[in-house]
This record gives sequence, structure tokens and C-alpha cells, in this order.
Amino acid sequence: MSPERGGQAWLSLASFSLQSLRAIRSSTMSEDMNRVSAVSDEKDYNHATDKQYEILRKKADQAFQQKQHFSSESRRAYKQGDGAAAKRYSEQAQRYAQEAENYNRQAAEYVFRENNLDSDCNDIDLHGLYVREAQYILKQRIINGIQRNEHHLECIVGKGLHSKNGIAKLKPAVEQLCNEAGLKNYINPKNTGVLIIELAGARIPASWNDINPNGIGAMNEHQNVPDDDHVPLQGGQPYQQQPQYQQQPQYQQPHQQQNGHQQSVFEQLNTPQNQKIAVQIFKAICSCIR
Repeated sequence: MSPERGGQAWLSLASFSLQSLRAIRSSTMSEDMNRVSAVSDEKDYNHATDKQYEILRKKADQAFQQKQHFSSESRRAYKQGDGAAAKRYSEQAQRYAQEAENYNRQAAEYVFRENNLDSDCNDIDLHGLYVREAQYILKQRIINGIQRNEHHLECIVGKGLHSKNGIAKLKPAVEQLCNEAGLKNYINPKNTGVLIIELAGARIPASWNDINPNGIGAMNEHQNVPDDDHVPLQGGQPYQQQPQYQQQPQYQQPHQQQNGHQQSVFEQLNTPQNQKIAVQIFKAICSCIR
């Protein structure tokens, strides 16, 4: 084989190897991107396509329809003068009303947990909640936030994409709740679906005395999760809450000070001059014994 043909063959082989490497690299990158996309899809919870959530809401709607039916039957029986039947129908309506309430409560707690599994300590996601549910759970979170001296709360209310006719319901309801409670609030400039509620210096309204502060909205399990999104607040610098476990118990401080004092006294006594005096005293004692 001539040198020219050998050189061309070598160049062809090198070009083929380079193309193969690029193809393998491209394939690997594609697989990695697909893998990341799959993981992201798993973490990106969407209540609108969640079967369990849909089943619970559907059962609640069915129970409520039964409640409406028996309420209507009760009124009809009462008008006909059949008091016993009216009472019987009324009791059935009450049972179905309670059943609908239970299913809606299960759906609300389920969707709230799913949406807030990876929430930061200053976040609360209200997606998938009915207005009444969102208001009650948010009140629980605000009460706990004020009691824990938190600076602000980032409330994820969404943009109304899954609401009927695309009209947002949660955002105006939350804004009204905050305004009535005297809580300063404003839209996050980075995300119009997030409402920032300032808690610094806020007080718990007296009208919230009927709210159970220890419910699911307390979100106590999220208190040691750092906030990764430092949003500039209108009132000043962004606030970064420190994990509570970094605080040292007060009862350890006196003990630590006492140990430090004892150590300093020992260091003062343990000098070369004092050591020499101690040796002389020891020798004198030995002489007396002899």
C-alpha cells in the first residue's frame, strides 16, 4: 500500500471513530436527559391528573348529591304532613353530608401533603384545595408562623389554570383573608402565582380563636428545611431562617462556664515555680519520714 493510500485510510478510520464517539456521546446525553425528565415528572406533582385525588373528590360529590336528594325528600314529606318520613329523610341527608365532608377532608389532606412534600420552611402550596379548605389550612400556617417568629410566608396560590373558565379563585380569597387580618401581602415579582405574606410584627386575629393550630397546616415537619428561594421583600432584605437544632440549650451554658473557670485556675497553678516548690516540699516530707 502506498503512503498516500495508507494516510487516506488512517484519516478515514479516524473520522469514523470520531463520528462513532459523537454518536455514543449524543445517545448517552439523550438517555441522561430522559432520565432527568422522568425524575422531574415524578417530583412535579399535579393534582389535576392524580387518580386518588380525583376518586376522593368524586365520592364527595356523589355523597353531596345524595344529601341534596334526601333533603328534598324531607321537605316534600314535611309539606305532606308526614313528620316521621321527613325526620327519617333529614337524618339520611345529614349522614350523606357528613360523608361528603369526610371525603373532601381526605382529598384536601392528601393533595396538601403531596404538594408540600418538598416545600421549604417559608413555603405553603395551596393547589388543589377548595377555597374554604385553603383558608382554614392557611390560617393554621399563619398562626404557627407568627408564634415561631417567622419573617414571611410564600403562599403558592397558582394562576387559575385549573379553575373553571380559567378564573383564579384562591388568590383573591387569600388576599381577602390577609387584608381582613391586617397582614401585608403582595405578589412575588418573580412568580405571579405566589403571594408573599409578611409575618414580622403581625398578630393573630381574635376571630381565629376557633382555628386548631395543630392541624395539617402547621407544617411542623418543614421547619428545619432551608429556604432555597430568597425572594427580596418589599420591607427590606430577604430573610433566611436558621434551623432550630443549631440553637444550644441554655442549661448547658453555666456548666460550660464553670469548666472553663476550673481550667483557668489549674493553668495558673501549673507553673514552673510552683512545680519547684512542690518538689522541695515532697523531699522534706521524705526526710522527716526517714
